[in-house]
Amino acid sequence: MTHTWPRRLLGMAICGLILGGAVMLQRLQSETIANSGAPIAHWTFNSAQLTNQQFAPKVGRLPMAASSRPTLTPEPHAAMLFQSPNDRLTVIDKLDISADWLPKQNITLSAVVRVDRLQEWGGIIGCLQDNGDAEKGVLLGIKDQAFTFALASKGADDGDGKMTYLTSKTPVPLGKWVHLVGTYDGKQMALYVNGALDASSVEQNGPILWDAAPWVIGRYQDRDEDYPFTGAIHEAAVYDSTLPATAIADQAKAFASWFGLPAAVPTKTVGAFLIPPYLQYPTQDRITVMWETPTPTTGKVKFGLSANNMDREVASAEPKTIHEVTLTGLKPSTRYIYQVSGNSDGGAFESEILTFSTAVKPDEAFSFGVIGDTQRNPVITEKITKLMFRRRPNFVIHCGDVVDDGPSKKQWVYDLFQPGNTLFSRVAVFPTIGNHEKNHPFYYQYFSLPNPEYFYTFQYGNAEFFVIDSNKSLAPTAEQYRLLEQALAKSRATWKFAYHHHPLYSSDSDDYGNSFRGPNEWGAKNPRFLEPLYEKYNMDIVFNGHIHVYERSYPIRGGRVDRQKGIIHVTSGGGGARLEEFAPTPAWFKAELRVDYHYCNLNIQGNRLSFKAFDQNDQLFDYFDLAKE
Repeated sequence: MTHTWPRRLLGMAICGLILGGAVMLQRLQSETIANSGAPIAHWTFNSAQLTNQQFAPKVGRLPMAASSRPTLTPEPHAAMLFQSPNDRLTVIDKLDISADWLPKQNITLSAVVRVDRLQEWGGIIGCLQDNGDAEKGVLLGIKDQAFTFALASKGADDGDGKMTYLTSKTPVPLGKWVHLVGTYDGKQMALYVNGALDASSVEQNGPILWDAAPWVIGRYQDRDEDYPFTGAIHEAAVYDSTLPATAIADQAKAFASWFGLPAAVPTKTVGAFLIPPYLQYPTQDRITVMWETPTPTTGKVKFGLSANNMDREVASAEPKTIHEVTLTGLKPSTRYIYQVSGNSDGGAFESEILTFSTAVKPDEAFSFGVIGDTQRNPVITEKITKLMFRRRPNFVIHCGDVVDDGPSKKQWVYDLFQPGNTLFSRVAVFPTIGNHEKNHPFYYQYFSLPNPEYFYTFQYGNAEFFVIDSNKSLAPTAEQYRLLEQALAKSRATWKFAYHHHPLYSSDSDDYGNSFRGPNEWGAKNPRFLEPLYEKYNMDIVFNGHIHVYERSYPIRGGRVDRQKGIIHVTSGGGGARLEEFAPTPAWFKAELRVDYHYCNLNIQGNRLSFKAFDQNDQLFDYFDLAKE
């Protein structure tokens, strides 16, 4: 709902009469805010201000709604915790840029905030639209390892808006409270950290260039991007004036005792990992552990059968940023405990205590998950991978397009490995390369796979998996065709699965011809070269991504439905990329369709297979069973 109330500067109200020194401290802090010049709105996030998932403002008439029941930290350091991808506070769903309360040319955004996780984009308070070159609005937040104050003005407008992201010289102190302020006076932007001027810019000038975007707290959100914030916010305020440096310093002094509090994030892990530990390529007797640090470090992996008895270790002795350590001499079908530790210029660090399992024996049951096209949507990727982990798969296969832009290191860090860490730190992922990785070296650096890496096979239980790069030629004269035929001819597995990024069969509306205006080829030509091999060697299921939907085919053999000997084709492209649509008329091979974010889970026990597909709300929407004589 859009709020367009006339601007009224209300006096500050202290809610309730509570005993104790903590309340006197908060009274002093609130009076400091008010005496700095009345804000348009000033919110404090504590139980006194909360009613029915709405925080009433201490000043102003802009209440905000929480997306879910807020989690508050206790007094005297009361704050709202932002831990889930769904946590957010919405002031206005869609800003009315003609509202008379809206700051015109002078503005101050302030917050008392604690950042618990670094990310490429993180919003503390603001209202912006940043879509390519179209940039409007304001934001106080974080960017990578720094604080940022972003603003677009009419004076710097290049036709569709131009935004300046002013970044702090002071790095974000993970887990520590910070008083953060951004100001603009029509000529200069300034960013203050704990009362001190940290950065400034004169790139913007004139009135603020607003957009009809959502006004949110604890979120970097515009009409087509949505990045959650991880941490806590005690209070936030908006002014239609430019607070002087003396007033900002006075505000910070009121919170000086907060700045020295122990870090909420364990100090041994603060700044230690750019990418936390994750697992690669488990077999019955070995597994690889990888991680990345911001600067070259040494490290080691301790592991054992219990947290109290991690009696083995393997070192990564050479200083490096991307670490790859293989643990050998393991027992089949066994759970292990592990922990990564190391040394950097900042001292010793260590990960949390984690777990992994080795591959099962051929006669044991197992399960695996399927995901594809995570691309660049960390909110959905985190949500889907956490749901996948709930089902405790033995491993996961990824059908490609793990990121949106392969050369962008930030996307590997912030859009794939950080949001997927809950799953990847305990369950190994076996990827295939998509087109969005652009065959960049990052793909080969971040995954530890058998040569030649773009093509490989692996056995797990009584199944064998054939992983293929469908960006390269798959014609009968091509290298991968030969490698695949050799591998299939040798395979004695009960179950055979292949996966590559592009689909043999697809009901997509426009990737293979605009089906609303003309013919559709119903799939990619290149992987269809492999169909004779799949049929000759009795492939069971072929997985793919690329199309950002879910689709399951009927069993197919010889270009027709064959329920006895046919191969099932599954498109699973719902890991985060922008969803697509199906052709307006049904394809002959179509058994089930769904446009939604999703994942798949398969359970295998001997000659029986159970397949299930779940949406982003973890609701089952498709399933089938297979049995072999």
